[in-house]
Amino acid sequence: MPSDANDFVEKLDSFKEFSDDKGGHYLVIQFEDDSGRVFKKQASEDTRSIAELEICVGHTRNAMRRISEATDFEFNEDMNTQQNLRHLMREG
Repeated sequence: MPSDANDFVEKLDSFKEFSDDKGGHYLVIQFEDDSGRVFKKQASEDTRSIAELEICVGHTRNAMRRISEATDFEFNEDMNTQQNLRHLMREG
């Protein structure tokens, strides 16, 4: 019987990590319905903790623009957020 922990580890493959030119690091996930989320990694102040993730609510397009400046991904202003996210996940 598969465990929730194993399911979680398998789903980690759905995340892709990107960096921008300003030292920002992002984790991006896309779900089966093509929706997704962009998380910005925040540096940890505690040496015993994992980096904190901040969801880019309302700033997803800006995060994708910053990612596009540092990668081969081309952000398209004429596409909506979901279309750009799908393109980012395919290209990244």
